[in-house]
Amino acid sequence: MSRVEEGNSNLLSIWRITYETTNQRRTSSELVALPSLTEATNYGLERAKELDSNSRAELLKRKGSAALTFKGPIVVLFARLAFAVLAQGLVAGIFALQSSSEPWRSAAPWWPVYGTLIDIGCLGLLWWFTRKEGLRLFGLISFDRRKWQRDVLIGVGLFAVSFPIATGGIFGSSLLVFGKPQAPTVYGNLSLLPALYSVLVFPAIWGMTEEMTYNGYLLPRIQALSGSNILALVVVSFAWALQHIALPLTFDPRFMLFRFISFIPLALLWTVLYLRLRRLLPFIVAHWGLDALGTVNGILIPLLFSH
Repeated sequence: MSRVEEGNSNLLSIWRITYETTNQRRTSSELVALPSLTEATNYGLERAKELDSNSRAELLKRKGSAALTFKGPIVVLFARLAFAVLAQGLVAGIFALQSSSEPWRSAAPWWPVYGTLIDIGCLGLLWWFTRKEGLRLFGLISFDRRKWQRDVLIGVGLFAVSFPIATGGIFGSSLLVFGKPQAPTVYGNLSLLPALYSVLVFPAIWGMTEEMTYNGYLLPRIQALSGSNILALVVVSFAWALQHIALPLTFDPRFMLFRFISFIPLALLWTVLYLRLRRLLPFIVAHWGLDALGTVNGILIPLLFSH
């Protein structure tokens, strides 16, 4: 049974049970007005369609109707990298107005704070291009209420698998680029309020938006448009890893190379697994966990023990 048929069947069952239960408690003159069977059926079809919006079959249909083209993926592919440079430039401009002698360097530690500007810009682009396809923005998540608990548990398991992969990527990249496994920090010193924002707010928004961008939007569309799983995996993993050279952008070639290489293993793992699962919530949970752990270790703990 397809998701559309399953969603339709479940909705009809709920409609019947609600109708019978409600009207058993009322007299004939008090019968409650419930949605018509047609309305319930249409809602079920729309909900199931939203869940299937990122399936390969649905994307191929939109490709055939010209609703899906390469324009969106091409624009979005390196958008987060561009937004990262622009956001750091904006913060550097604020430091320049405050007469900082090195405004660009002064802006770098603030990337977990101005990272939300990157997310806002990216969500705007995703909204625009998903609207062109006739989809809701958060349809990219393919959230299924019936499976959310399972998806959260899968996310916890994915975090457990991803942590050693991410750590190995960082240490391996540091060994390759700097000749030692001790990696340079990607965070800097912040005062208490921005530090708390970096720990409590940044990981949730960043993890969700980054997953929506690369796994939710780019990967399945490049796969459908190109007809090649390998090409989609390589292109998206490359762009995802490349984004990290500007987090923060230091213009130090070795540091930028270290940032790029360190994320490749995790990008490949997540893209391969997403093509199998096709639901984004587990990846959002795992991504949030890694980023929260990173900011606690890299920002909050040094702040608390610096006095």
